[in-house]
Order: sequence, then structure tokens, then C-alpha cells
Amino acid sequence: MDETSTYTGPDAPSVPDTFADQARRRAETERAAVEWAVGELESLIAAESVDLEPLLEYSRRSRESMPDRHVRAYEAMAETFDVDPDVYEAYAFAYSDLCDELADEPAADPSRGCTNALVSPPRTAREGPLVLKNRDIAGRGVRPKSIIEQPSIDDYHGFLTVDTCGTIMCYKGVNDQGLVAANTYIDANRDDVEPEAQYRNGTVVRRVLEECATVDEARELLASIPTRQLMAQTLFLADGDEAALLEVNPLEERIAVDDDGGVVRTNHFVLSRSDATESSRCRRKRAAELLADVGDEIDREYLWRIARDHAHGPGNDSICRHPEPETDEHAFGQLTTASAAVFEGGSPTVEFAMGNPCGTEAARWSFGDEIPSPLRTGGQWLERRRSDRDGSPVR
Repeated sequence: MDETSTYTGPDAPSVPDTFADQARRRAETERAAVEWAVGELESLIAAESVDLEPLLEYSRRSRESMPDRHVRAYEAMAETFDVDPDVYEAYAFAYSDLCDELADEPAADPSRGCTNALVSPPRTAREGPLVLKNRDIAGRGVRPKSIIEQPSIDDYHGFLTVDTCGTIMCYKGVNDQGLVAANTYIDANRDDVEPEAQYRNGTVVRRVLEECATVDEARELLASIPTRQLMAQTLFLADGDEAALLEVNPLEERIAVDDDGGVVRTNHFVLSRSDATESSRCRRKRAAELLADVGDEIDREYLWRIARDHAHGPGNDSICRHPEPETDEHAFGQLTTASAAVFEGGSPTVEFAMGNPCGTEAARWSFGDEIPSPLRTGGQWLERRRSDRDGSPVR
């Protein structure tokens, strides 16, 4: 594969006509990383005698709430990879539950991680609204990351993000109109809504990026779905002019709005009730302190300082979360930072760090750029993962 490649702009190869075509192209691009990760999972599942059927039942039922275009994209990717189809399906749609099955003990923090911040003018001085997302997950050792660019297809917007290879859902990103969306998960969901009727957060974020051009349009999309059928989350939105933080609470069937100049969220609600783990409280308090300490002008570099912060850690209670000493190489039983990203509303650009941001220099790419192949394919992630395992230096 060439050292650089682009899927948009005048020098791109033919633009895919359908979501299935785009998914097949992406699957070919990410094949090595995904097949390595799913192969690792297959061996671990066999060794631990994990019963996949309950996970697959949830996966199949939950897909009924997804747009047909997303289902077609998943099916096209599944047909492309040379992997066990059941293991890949669990990887794509039931990964958190699979991590619980593979961990010596389930993750102590069931809220699934992430620390986000939103800063709006005038506090951003010379820039538009800024959004920070630290993406914390269990099992990061078999969850390869890449830059994912989807061009516009039919009447749907294209988008750019850094997320998991081989999956159709996304949890942050910016579209070709400069609309930013990023979320944190809250463990506060209804138990009287069947999976077929519940809209998963990764689906909602992707729909926002594909279907909306502004914060107002994103809020209209959320309002069109019965709130009880959404999963609990805090959703950070920003365009060139507006920004808002939405607390989506299906238990109370309400969406509360926080549009203060600087807001942070972890994995509990602030404007309505929800449980809060010690980690969630520590991370939110620390991020809020850092925003308060800097005064009235916050730039990208200060958000990166927040992303790299190790107060109360580094470990489960810090913003930049590292594996605790007893964590195995895959980190199935602990939530750790897998990537970090900073977006600016109105700009189709992402600044990102794969892995812990404290040990990685942030890179910056825009929609339509010729992005190096190791970043598009997951190759950079995979090379580092193999180097961590055998102790050899990363080239």
C-alpha cells in the first residue's frame, strides 16, 4: 500500500457509491489490524470457554434499531474479513460484555470511561468552540485504532474520526460541514426497552455526523427519537457558531442542556441524577479544576494538558488512565485511555493521539488530506502492540 492515501478530493480513487462499497474499501484498508485482533480474541475465547451466544443474541437484536445503511456496511465488512464470523460479530457489537467475560474480574468502573471537555467563545479567544475527548475502554490491547474518513455518500455528510478498526459505530468525530459530536457513556439506561427499540450511542453519534450540519439540526434529530429509547450519554456538540452539552437521560425521559463557556463530563449526570463511581467523580472534579485555573482564555494546547493529566494516578482515577500494575496485557479488566482527540467546531480537522496522550505527540489531519497509510490501516497501532509484546523498539 502507498505511504499516503486519500479517499476524498481531486486525487482520490473513485468515490464509493454506496455505504457497502465504502465499508468494503475500509475493511480492505484495515484488514491486517482487524484480523490480528479478532484472531487474538478467538484464541482467548477458546481458552476461557466463553459462551458467545448471549452476546450474539444481543448483537442481532440491537441491530434492528440501526439504519439499513449501517447494517449493510457491517455486512459488507464481515464478508471481507477472513475471520470467525461469530467472534467478529461480538467484537463489533458486544465488545464491552466480551471484555467482562475475558477479564479475571469485571472492570471496577461499569460506566465504561471517557473524559470530555467543551470550551466555547469567548473562553477560546481566537478559536471557535473546542471539544476534547479522552476515549477510555476496557480491553484496549485487542482494540486497534485508525483514522477513519468516510466521504459523503448520496445526501449524507462525510466525516473524519479516530476510532476502532472494523466497527461501524463511532463515538466522536467531525463531519465535512465542521459539526463536531463526541459522547461519554452513562450507566443509567431503562430496563423496559428491548434491544430492538434502543438506539445505541455509537449509532446516534454516527447519525448526527452523517445527517446534520449544525448543532441545531443535531438537537432536532435527537428530539425526533423518543428519549426513553436512547441510551444514556452526555453528547458534546459544536459547529462554527454554537456549542452545547446535552445530558440524554432515558430514565427521566429528558434531555438537559448545558451551554456554559466551559463544561466537563465523565460518566455521570450533573444536571439530573445518576450513579457516580469514584473514578468518574475524581476525573470530573480534576478536569473542572484545570478549566477553572486557567482563566478566560483556553486553547488547544491547554486541552491537551488536561488530556495528559495524571492527578490521582496515573491509573483508574486519573484523566489519562494507564493500566494498573495487576492488569494483564490486554487490559480486559480495567478501563484505560485508548486515544485522545481535540476538535474545533466549524473545522473538518482532528488532532489526535493514539494510546495514552502523555506518551504520544499529537498529530493533526483534515478531511481530504493524504493521510499516511499506517494511520488509516491501524498499522501504527498494530506495530506498537507487537513491539509492546516482544519488547522490540518501534520503528
